[in-house]
Formats: sequence, structure tokens, C-alpha cells
Amino acid sequence: MIIKRYCKRESKSKNMWIPDPSCSKVLHLVSCAGSAAYLKGSRFLHSHRNIFPRLTIRAKLLIAFVGLSVLPVLCVSLYGIYVNVRTTENIAFENLTHDVTTTRGRASNFLANVEGDIHLLLNSTDVEGYARSAENGGGRDRDTRLRQLSAGLLAFARTRGIYYQIRIIDDHREEALRIESDDILDSVPRFSIVLPADLRRSGQAYYFLLTEDLHRGEIAFSPVELTYRSVQTIPVLSFATPLFGPTKRVGVLIANVFAGNLFKELEAQRNLGMNETVVLVSSDGHYLYNSGDRGDWNRLIASRQENNLQKDYPPSVAGMIISGNEGIISGEADEIIAYAPLLPMWRLSSRGERSPSVTTSLYIFESVSRENITRDARASAMTFVGFLIVFFCGALGLGLLATRQFTRPISEVRRGADIITRGNYHHRLKVETGDEIEALARQFNVMAASLEAHEREIQEHRSHLEEMVDHRTRELVDQKGKLQAILDNVPSAFVMLDGTGRIQTASEAFTSITGLSLEEVQGKESSVVLRTKGLCQMAGWGAVAGKIESHIDRIVDENGAEQFLEHTTIPIAENGETTAILQIITNITKRKRLEEHLIHSEKLMATGEMAAIIAHGFRNSLTSIKMILQLQQESRQLGRGSRRSLRVALDSISRMETVVQELLNFARPSPMVFRTAELNALIDQALALLDPRLKEHRVSVRKSLDVHLPPMTLDEAQIRESIVNLLLNSYQAIESQPSKGGRGKIAIATKRVVLQKILRDYHSPDMTQEHRGENEGNGREIVLRKGRECVRITVTDNGPGIEGATIRRIFDPFFTTKTNGTGLGLPMVKRAVNAHGGVLSVKSSKGKGTTFEIILPLHYDVTTRTGGNLSSSEGTDESRTEQTADRRR
Repeated sequence: MIIKRYCKRESKSKNMWIPDPSCSKVLHLVSCAGSAAYLKGSRFLHSHRNIFPRLTIRAKLLIAFVGLSVLPVLCVSLYGIYVNVRTTENIAFENLTHDVTTTRGRASNFLANVEGDIHLLLNSTDVEGYARSAENGGGRDRDTRLRQLSAGLLAFARTRGIYYQIRIIDDHREEALRIESDDILDSVPRFSIVLPADLRRSGQAYYFLLTEDLHRGEIAFSPVELTYRSVQTIPVLSFATPLFGPTKRVGVLIANVFAGNLFKELEAQRNLGMNETVVLVSSDGHYLYNSGDRGDWNRLIASRQENNLQKDYPPSVAGMIISGNEGIISGEADEIIAYAPLLPMWRLSSRGERSPSVTTSLYIFESVSRENITRDARASAMTFVGFLIVFFCGALGLGLLATRQFTRPISEVRRGADIITRGNYHHRLKVETGDEIEALARQFNVMAASLEAHEREIQEHRSHLEEMVDHRTRELVDQKGKLQAILDNVPSAFVMLDGTGRIQTASEAFTSITGLSLEEVQGKESSVVLRTKGLCQMAGWGAVAGKIESHIDRIVDENGAEQFLEHTTIPIAENGETTAILQIITNITKRKRLEEHLIHSEKLMATGEMAAIIAHGFRNSLTSIKMILQLQQESRQLGRGSRRSLRVALDSISRMETVVQELLNFARPSPMVFRTAELNALIDQALALLDPRLKEHRVSVRKSLDVHLPPMTLDEAQIRESIVNLLLNSYQAIESQPSKGGRGKIAIATKRVVLQKILRDYHSPDMTQEHRGENEGNGREIVLRKGRECVRITVTDNGPGIEGATIRRIFDPFFTTKTNGTGLGLPMVKRAVNAHGGVLSVKSSKGKGTTFEIILPLHYDVTTRTGGNLSSSEGTDESRTEQTADRRR
């Protein structure tokens, strides 16, 4: 037999016998349970205390009684089941091996007969004559040979009856001849020669590819599916062999055998009779036949991608089945499988000898479910389980009756112990067994009486102790309430820390000062919490070292306001070791500001008193000198040089009078006169006064005034004079920088704003005691709250700027950096702004110019400040401003 298969080969697994390590799932479970029970019974006989440490006496006795009754039956039955299962499996192995060998033989004979038919046809005179005529070019001789061959093949097909088609393909890959069964459903097939017009002229490349490497006499085999009359698929076994003339190949002979004929051979009666399955599989793992799908062979071959060996079995099992060897598999699946190659392939050698082929194309295996094999063993096991349950129930009933005499008095003792444990010492046991258990019960009653007496004594002491504790608790609660009330009403925050600096508790003021609740910080390190919040700059509490420490931190709150917090740390020691720390946090912002303001006020008052004294003395003397010089100037005897000298002297005296007047105005300012005015108009007036001088020195002024500003309650003269002072200050700063000459710029702007943070300042009192009001004291604090509507006035220049060390002193009286200045301009501006409830600030950087900012409240109640004096003379206001400008000039 010479059969060759073209397909991708699977890697072969080694053939090995795999014995089943366990008889079946049921047998395995029963064996394990029996072995465990036997092991426990044996150990119980030797050391029951170690095996059952938590069981009652009755349970232990029952286990011993039942174990001795059931264990012998269990061991004997398990051994019998084991022998039965092993014998059943061995019989199944033998029958499966015999069935596979028998089926393989029948299938091999069938394929060998087909091979013999093909060789018979190849050696027939009709086929050889057709091959010679085809090689010689055909013509009339070829047609004659083809008719003879058709008649011979038709007779051959009718005789054999197993073929669906016999075909001849010429070397042009066109169908030259086809003998075909007319009715595949008829039990006696009828054959006919297909007419030349119905022969296929294309689509035969598959068979040429199948036989292109074959030599004379070799046959290729392939299972295929053919369409019958375009409506039905027929599975066939296609055998193809090349046709050779005297010198060359002239075509292909194809014999398509009904696959059902081979499947009938595989369905012959088998010995096992346990619903076993026979499967024919190709070398690539696809099923060609499966006895479980008999009667539906067409669907089986058509679904090769769905039904295959690799999908139904593990890779190791699939590899052994198609390895080309024989064997049995019993341990790697739920089935027992006997497998073998369908037949060895042979190839004729040049000397006519048959030698084994290197490949195999088909494999056969028979499988049976392990559940079917162990069916009888399971029935025996169920019978055994029934007997075992009967033995178990009987032994358990007898054990319960026997152990009841021991356990009932013991249960009574245990119940009495439970009652006494719950505190009922009046209970007594009543056990009458006449043995050691009764003696134990009497001793138990004696113990209960003793406990009852001790319980009465303890109850008396407990009542007395509870009264003392209740009284002391009330005292402690009262003291704690008083102490807590004191701490909560003190403005300082008291924070108790443990020895490591972690917060334990705090008074109510802690939340108001820090903004943190006790729940947020409890258990956290105080220094870390306060540093993170920006409330303390201290690194930690390690430096306390048994001494009281105190320091003050300057912070800025969420509203941008400056705050001062004083931290006092008091260590609490026990036996020389710090066990707790008391921290006191006090907001001293008001006190700090008041201290600074008091110092500043005292300086101003001292300066004012001195300025008033000096101004009075100088003014009287200057008046006398001026009168004498004026009289002397009227003399007609003076020469031109003398008159020029007198004019210079009178001008110097006028400047000295201006300085003295400024001192008097600063020390004894005029009372504020408020009325409704337009702020932008006052700014325009101030600019008009200074416009000639600014234009003369080529200083440009850029105005940006808010036209929507409403009228405000102002002292017109004071505000106008303040604007003039700020503009003059900017002009003089630009003038003092020669490199900026000709390029000086001043910007003045007004805008209605809503404050985004709190602004604070102090309004200093009048310089002398005689001009100070009854309610002024040492001044008052000005606070502009966040969200208040205000007007912002900014004056910006591009002068040389102010150094950081100087900017802190520019509002101090008599402080000036000018050679001819008095140092009173900016202090007077600040006093006027403060008198309107406003705040004056400055921003400057060296070399980048200076910006003065005035914030005035849009609505300012001046009645509480001036006593309702809201009227004044316009001439007085204007003359006062003009005098100020003249003095500046």
C-alpha cells in the first residue's frame, strides 16, 4: 500500500503507558475517608486526650464505641471495592486494546482493497493504451482509447459498488473522463458515463498539486467533501495517482470512494459494550469519523474547525494519539483511551520490495468514560454505605444509652456552676448517685455557702466606697467647671501639651486666636501645627529644658492685617522630668500698636511743645528786626548797594517767617472744617497752583480721575494742601536728579474701590495740650474694614526713589533729606488724611520712582469727630492753600 498525505505535521509525543494512580473519584474519596477514620481510631486507642482535647466525656465515649464497631467493617469493605475497581479497569484495558486492533485491521483491509483496485486499473490494457495515445499527441486514436477506457471503468465501478466517482484528468488539467454514481441514496448504486459537455474544464489544480511529487505507482490520499447536484455535500476518500506514458506523465487517475463504506467497517460490533466511542482522526487532529455522531457524517467533516482533537483533549493526550505509536491513556483525562495508527504506509522500492513509509496519515482511538467503567463499583460502594449507616446508627444508639448514666450528673454539676458563676450563691446542687460525683456535688455546695458570705461583706464595702467616690466626683466636676469657665473667659489661649509637645486640650480662645478647632489639631505636635499655620516661628519644644520661655511673633492674617502673638511656654515637671507643657498664646496686637503709638505720640507732643516755644520766640524777634529793616529801607540817605543788601535781608527774614509759620501750623493746626466737596475739583485746583512751576521745569503730569466719584465730606483746604504737598514732593524728587531733567513725569489718579483687606493706622493728637480735645487722649486707631467702599488717590513719579532705611521715617516730623526742607510736609499730609478717617501709605524702590497712596472712606461720619462743625468761609480755605503754595515757592 502506497499512500501519501500532504499537510502540516504535528510534533510527535513519546509512546508511554500511563497507569491510573487512583481507581476512580468515588473509590479515591471513600479510600481517603476510610484511611483517615482508621488512623483516628488507632490513635484514639493510644492517646485520646491529645486527639479530642475539646470534646465532652460523652462525645469521647461515643467516638470510641462507634469507632470500634464500624472500623472493621469499613476496612474490609474498602479493600473489596478496591479489588473490584482494579479488576474492572484491567478488563476494560484488555477489551479496548482488542477493539482498537480489530477495528484497525478491518479498516486497513478496506484501504488495502482500494489500493489494489487502483493498481489493477493502472496495469489494465485500457489505461495503458490511453496513456500511450495521450503521450503520442492524441487525435482519433486517443478518442478511441478513451471510449474503450470509459466502458472498462463503468463495468469496474458497477462491479465494485463502493466508488462515487472515477475520473481521468489530462495533462492540460481538464477532465477527460468521469464515471459517476447517479443516485447516492439508492442501496444499489447506478453508474453512468458523464457526457463530454458536462465535463469540468477547470479547477483541477488541486489534484496536480496533490500528486506532483509522486512517482509511477504511488498513490496520494485525502478526505474531501464533494457537492452532489449543488444541494448536498458528500464525504469521500479521494485516491489520486499520476498516469505515465512510456516516457512522461500524461494525467491523473482519481478514485473517490464513499466514506460511508469505511465508516461501516469502523462501526462493527465491539467487545466492551460500555457506550465506547471510536474516532478516526487525521494527522492534523481533525475528526474524520466519530461514532458518537453516526448518521451525520456530512456534518462531522464539514465542521473540522469546530470538532478536533486539540479542542477536546489536553495537548499531551492529543500528542500521544497522533504520535504513530500504540498505547493506552488512563491518567490524564476523564476517559480511558486506547489508540493506534490506522495502518502503516508502504512505498515500493526500485526492486519491488515494500518498505515502511516515514509518515502516517490516519489514526484511530477508542475511548470509554471512566464513569461507565466504575458503574458497578459505585453500586457496590452505595450498598456498602447503606450497611455502614446502619452499623453507625446502631452503635450510636447503644452508645447514647450507655453514656447517659455518666453525663447526666456531670451536666447537673456544670449547670449549678454556671448559676453560681452568674452570682446566684443561694443555689445548691442535688445529685444522688452514691459515687464520687455525689461527693463532688456536696463539696461544691460548701464552696457556694462560703462564697455567699464573702459576697455580703464585699457588697457592704462596695456601697460605702460608691458613696465616697460619688461625693468626690461631684467636687471634682464643680472644680473643673469653675476652672474651665475661668480659662474660657480669659482672652489668652491655654494649650496643654504632653511631654513631647503634642496637643492634648485647649481653651475656647485657641480657636478664636488661631482659627483652628481642637478636633483638627488634637494629638498633633504644637510647633508643627503653629508653624504650618504661620502662627509661630519656634522650631520645637526641645529647647524648653525645664524653664519658662516667652517670645513674640509677627504674623499676617488671612485678611492681610498685621498681628502680634505672644507665646509663653511653661514646662510642668514631675520628679525632675518634664511630663507636660502649658502654652499660653495671647494676641497682643492692640497692645503692641498702642505702645508704638504712645511712643510716637509722646515724641510728637514733645516736638510740638518745643516747636511752639521756638516759633513764638523767633516770631517776636523776627518781627522787631523786620520793622527796623523796613524803616531803614525808607531812609533816603542809603546808597544802591545798601538798599540791595536790605532787600536780601528782608527776603531772608520772610523765609524765616515762613518756616516759623509752618512750625506753628504743625504744632497748633487749624480746626477741621468739613463740607460736601468734589475731590476731583480739589485735585484740579492743586494742579492749577503748581502748573507754572511744573511747565517751567518741563515736568509732565498725567491725570486719570474717576469721573463717577460722588461728592464727599471733606476739609477742602486740608485735602487741597495735602495734594499740593505730595505733588511738590514728587516735583522736588525729580528736580533733585539732574539726569532726569526734561524727562520728569508725575501721574495722579483717583478711583472708587472696595477694600480687599483690613487697613489700620493711628491718628496722632494735636501737638500741644491746649489744642487737644477732651476725647483725643493719645490719639485714636483708624480701621478700614475689608469690603468697605473707599476712594483711592495715587501720586506716582519717576524720581530716584527712597531707600528702605529712609522710608520708615518719612512721616516723622522734621525728618528730611533735602538741604532746605523742614520735614513737616508729609507729617501734615498724614495728619490731614487721618483726620478724614483715611490711611496714607508709600511704595518706593531705589531708582524706580515713588508712589503715595491715600485711601479715604467714601462715607465718613465726621459729626463724632468735629462736633457737627460742617461750615466754613471759602475765603479762609482758599487763602490758606495759597499761602501754603507761596511759602513752598
